[in-house]
Amino acid sequence: MIYTFPENTITSTGVLFWSAPKRFPKPLQFTFEDPSCSSFLTAAAFLRAQTYGIAIPSWASNSKKVAEVADKLEFPQFQPKQGVKIVTDDKATSLNSPASDDSIVIEQLIQELDNGACTVPPEFRMTPIQFEKVIKIQTVFSIHFDLKITQVP
Repeated sequence: MIYTFPENTITSTGVLFWSAPKRFPKPLQFTFEDPSCSSFLTAAAFLRAQTYGIAIPSWASNSKKVAEVADKLEFPQFQPKQGVKIVTDDKATSLNSPASDDSIVIEQLIQELDNGACTVPPEFRMTPIQFEKVIKIQTVFSIHFDLKITQVP
């Protein structure tokens, strides 16, 4: 979207495209010197491990050890996809169009789920996680989109 709508794009009505509630996306710079980054990485890793039944190593609770391991990882620089077509005509995305027939979409999704279920080993069990564990991820999301960070009771 950032190629179709750069940060300072003005709409046909004369307002900024990236005005509330939309926010221009900015890639986060992860550093373990920032506690929100380190807690995000740790929380995301724990969530994935708990969901998929992956054993969590004892050192994973030690933030210094996690930082050592994470510092060895190399992440590619974010590059948005070029050449992606985004429909900007309201008529083309109308909910009244036959292409948005819910029953067809639902049937396609069911078929995809059935096809995917065939590839999962029979002993696989996915464990749901509690909502409270997602709060750290929401904090990073808020930082990413320049939103006010709120405390959840």
